[in-house]
Amino acid sequence: MKKFVFLCVFFAFSLSLRAQESGIRFFHGTWDEAIALAKKEKKKIFVDFYTEWCGPCLNMSLTVFVLPQVGEVYNKNFVCLKIDAEKGEGRELAKRYGVNSYPTYIFINPKNQEIIHRSGSNKPVEDFLYDAQGGINPKLGSVYMDKKYAEGKYDLDFLKDYIRYKKSAGSRDVQKYFDELISKGAKLTDPGVWNLYRKCITGYQNPYLKEVSDNYVRFTELFGKKEVDEKLTEATSYAPVPFIKELCNFEGKDFNIKMRVMTDLFNQKKYDEAFAEVERLKADPSIDQHKFVKLLAFYVRVSPEYTDKELPYEILVNKVRGLRYVAYNMYDRDDAMPHFYYVQGLEYLLKRALEEGRQIPTDLVATPEYGKKVYDMRHPDLKVKPKRR
Repeated sequence: MKKFVFLCVFFAFSLSLRAQESGIRFFHGTWDEAIALAKKEKKKIFVDFYTEWCGPCLNMSLTVFVLPQVGEVYNKNFVCLKIDAEKGEGRELAKRYGVNSYPTYIFINPKNQEIIHRSGSNKPVEDFLYDAQGGINPKLGSVYMDKKYAEGKYDLDFLKDYIRYKKSAGSRDVQKYFDELISKGAKLTDPGVWNLYRKCITGYQNPYLKEVSDNYVRFTELFGKKEVDEKLTEATSYAPVPFIKELCNFEGKDFNIKMRVMTDLFNQKKYDEAFAEVERLKADPSIDQHKFVKLLAFYVRVSPEYTDKELPYEILVNKVRGLRYVAYNMYDRDDAMPHFYYVQGLEYLLKRALEEGRQIPTDLVATPEYGKKVYDMRHPDLKVKPKRR
């Protein structure tokens, strides 16, 4: 346990160093000093409004702000500030700029201190980099784009940019704007429109997925089988089994059906059937075990203080079996959470066993039947370094 805690602390420290070296370099002066510096360096201002209790804010700081490609764009074009919206001058600034959710990203013209672009939320790096374009080019900024869209005087090129902006901003109306694009004559077979669909339209509840499936050969000829299959797989990740079965055959179809069968059983709390399905999937050589493990991790987490407080002992044992399989077979060295959940689940199982006079099943300490046989963070494809002679 001490070793695990040390690794977590070391990981956090490493991220901090990485952020200082290659990510966004945040200015630590006052607002007035930042304005003066931005004018002097002929840059715009980027503000990350956050709070100390905001989980998505912390996640962005640890996983996106630290990236070299993010630092390269933001440091070059902006004087960057992190402002706690609940402390010091952050209170007045948050009020001035209408900040009421966290994180909120504001891009400011230092000459008049007015907003060029507004965005927010926990988001992938691609969307965060697109936000920067809204701050760099006023015609891609939210203020200009929302005003122009409201006026109704725009062409298809503007609408494409508007869809991309709305997606990066986390809007729930992206499909509405995409539907408008198609209704104005754009075709899903156009490369630019296809890329917008691929990046901005998610899920299966739209007519475009069926269009791709019904014209699968044509789309694969235009954009390649790999790209089309990846989109179909992503779009059907949460689709009902009967819906998926009606579609064309694509790489990922069988996997999604199997995952949906398992997740439906968990969601319906049919735990005996769900864990029987898990055992079948462990032994299934046809599926991507890494993807399976990442999905399984969500359904076998143990929450002693909340949902699992009254969990029957045998179901708890099966959850810990699942946690063990996940911890053994999760190879992302930057993700400590599967190991934390495994330790937490084991600790709770031991507590319950002592309280209820139960036995810990012997298979929890035996060599696993499936997957990796040794519990460490070494990827199974990584070879052992040869000894020097």
